Amino acid sequence: MAKTQVEKAAAESDNTLEQLRSQAVRVKEDVEELGHIAKDVAREKYEELREHAGDYVKAGRAKAKEWEENIEGQIREHPVRSILIAAGIGLVVGLLIRRR
Repeated sequence: MAKTQVEKAAAESDNTLEQLRSQAVRVKEDVEELGHIAKDVAREKYEELREHAGDYVKAGRAKAKEWEENIEGQIREHPVRSILIAAGIGLVVGLLIRRR
C-alpha cells in the first residue's frame, strides 16, 4: 500500500516534470519569437528614421538660411543699431569671462 502511494507520487512527479519541460520549451520559443519581432520593429524604425533624416537636415539648412538672410537684412537696414548690439553683446561676454 505504501509502495503504491510512492509509485503514484513518483508518476505524478514525472508527469509534472514533463509538463514543466514542455512549458519551458514553449516559453523559450515565445521569447525567441518576441526577440525576432523586436529586431524587425527596430530595423523598420531605423530605416524610417534614416529615410527622414535627410529631410530633417534639408529643412534645418533652409531654416538657417532664412534666419541668415533675415539677420543680414536687419543689419543692412539698421547698421548703427547692429554695431551697438554687437558691442553690447561683446561687453557682456567680456564681463562674464572676466569674472571667471
